[in-house]
Amino acid sequence: MLAAVVAAVVVAPFAAAGASELDVVRAVAGDGQPQPGHIDMTGATPAPPPGGALALGSSQVPGLYYCHNYRIWSYASGRYVAEEQDYGGDQHNMLRARTAADQAGSWEVFSLCSGDGGHTVYLTAPSGYLVTAEYNYAGGARGMLRGRGEWVDVWETFDVWTDSGRYFLRNPSKGAYVTCRVDYKGASYRMMKATGTAAGSWEALRFDPV
Repeated sequence: MLAAVVAAVVVAPFAAAGASELDVVRAVAGDGQPQPGHIDMTGATPAPPPGGALALGSSQVPGLYYCHNYRIWSYASGRYVAEEQDYGGDQHNMLRARTAADQAGSWEVFSLCSGDGGHTVYLTAPSGYLVTAEYNYAGGARGMLRGRGEWVDVWETFDVWTDSGRYFLRNPSKGAYVTCRVDYKGASYRMMKATGTAAGSWEALRFDPV
């Protein structure tokens, strides 16, 4: 019964999807401008790049070989990011900031991997797939993050930025920040997507080591 309800909600149109990120006004996350930063990779373990090779195109990012497990906290939602493995169709494995701190489990554990000291990362989702920004999607789903990649390309790569102790992930292919859509409704509420035009309050993240 629960699966049927979830499926029915997921396939429904995005209720607030018509609003572009450019139309959203929100407070900045800190007092200054974000600066290039890095995620702490202390204790990271070596890992081969998925698929046996990297295909990073013009970004020329060096091989990413060290991984560390983190839970990702969204300040905008006050929740941990989860991979929605029960969702179906094009929303299968959508990333959504919906888990309270005292309820975090395996769906909230992501492996962050880097070869440059945590300045550039890719993420392996709990499903074992890479977190991908779906820029081929249209409308409110454009830029949705979900676990479905099998090799690292520009849609699976993120630069790390910081401001006043908070962190931001930016996809280099579009120059867009990962944002939490707290204005969406239903099963898309708090969707994580790489479409943010600035490092503001909806984009601010915290990485808690596991």
